[in-house]
Amino acid sequence: MANFKPNAGKKSSKKTVDEGIKKFDEKFRKDKNVDTKSIFFGRDALLKMLSEDGSSGITIFLTYQPNPDADNKDTIQLALVPTKEDGTLIWEDESKASAATTALSTAAPSTSVSYVGGVTCPPYCPK
Repeated sequence: MANFKPNAGKKSSKKTVDEGIKKFDEKFRKDKNVDTKSIFFGRDALLKMLSEDGSSGITIFLTYQPNPDADNKDTIQLALVPTKEDGTLIWEDESKASAATTALSTAAPSTSVSYVGGVTCPPYCPK
């Protein structure tokens, strides 16, 4: 049975992580100037997802999205979605969002708690 508890995951050493990054790099990053190596999400986004009612953690999906920093070439991106302890994903209530948009003459701000569009490396790589 899957563990969607707040303590899921384990600490890892820099050596183990570096080895995994190198393997991924060799196997999947054919164009090192464009293909995604890492993706950064800010603290505010992470805390917002973790503070959602019933959130036990965050499920991370690999997606393939046009990258505006790479002439809109499709590159790996992440989608982060808060998740309950039973494994249920916490999505925006589409009916409420639609009603809010319809009720206003201007677009309503998104109430979505899922995030995409993290800062990709390349071109913006951590040091």
